[in-house]
Amino acid sequence: MSNGKSFSFSSISTLATPIRLVLGWEFFSAFLRRVVNDPQKLDPSSPAFMGHAFNHFLPHALFIKPMIEYLINNPHLLYIFLVTFTIIEGLVGIGLLFGLLTRLSAIGATLLSLGILLGSGWLGSTCVDEWQIGIAGISSGLVMFSLGGGIFSLDHILFKDTKSKLLTFLASNNLRKGESSLKTEGLIFSIIAMFITLYTYQALHGGLYGKLYNLSKVPKVEILNAQIKKNGSLNLTIYRTNGPDTYGAFVEEIAILDNKGNVMENIKPNSQNISKNNIKNYYFNKIEPNKFSLVVPLGAKATININSQKDILLAPGNYTVELIDVSGLKWAKKITLN
Repeated sequence: MSNGKSFSFSSISTLATPIRLVLGWEFFSAFLRRVVNDPQKLDPSSPAFMGHAFNHFLPHALFIKPMIEYLINNPHLLYIFLVTFTIIEGLVGIGLLFGLLTRLSAIGATLLSLGILLGSGWLGSTCVDEWQIGIAGISSGLVMFSLGGGIFSLDHILFKDTKSKLLTFLASNNLRKGESSLKTEGLIFSIIAMFITLYTYQALHGGLYGKLYNLSKVPKVEILNAQIKKNGSLNLTIYRTNGPDTYGAFVEEIAILDNKGNVMENIKPNSQNISKNNIKNYYFNKIEPNKFSLVVPLGAKATININSQKDILLAPGNYTVELIDVSGLKWAKKITLN
């Protein structure tokens, strides 16, 4: 039997305060890391520059891949984008932490989380952690949009009695006329959150049906194009699409095999045998030779001219070019010498 007690909207929304504070700190701390703790993340000349991480997103991003590719091909625009993104993260974080214009901040958190999910949701070398961060941010943002900042917010102090419809929408006041509209909004947001969650889980990780996969666990270098000359010289276009974003693939040997599997040439692709001038990089992350191997970061794509290291004469026919990583992984492509 009902005891006749009722609770105000602001009292109920106060229960979401822990979600608001944690979500706010998640975004504000990202701002702090790039501006205060590690400003090199916004320095284009630094190896820690966020542009490298942005390039990591490219191989398997959903829907926003053309935008990412355009930005990494235009570094000045990439810098402007990353600075703007960082500022927005800071403003969203402050808004949520203090409960100021909470709904506007919640919209920002939801959209930022969606961008993170579509761009990097496939990453996470030991777990699907980037995907989890994205979907958690989206669902938390939707909850905060519905409930607002609660009693412990600046919205409650500054705009509790406002007559402005715009401030009522952007801050934390009750937007609903009755319980039915609250139920409708809850149902719609639940459907949106679960659709995004389930769709991206399957699209990025195959988690609903088929075999679950993790594209950022094992390095993969795709040989997009390969041409060979009679003297064994090669022209290769390679693209690193899979594997951890924290270190590169290290190609220590390039082999040319005939159609019987006999090794016709072994090339050591290091700084002594390959000049940087013979490498045409397409993206922000660069494929470069070091003292021991050819370093291929995640998301990097380049065309490489490789001279033969011994005096050979190949007959016309079918051959295989094989890249061998320091870990023992091999990536191959069949080619024809006319």
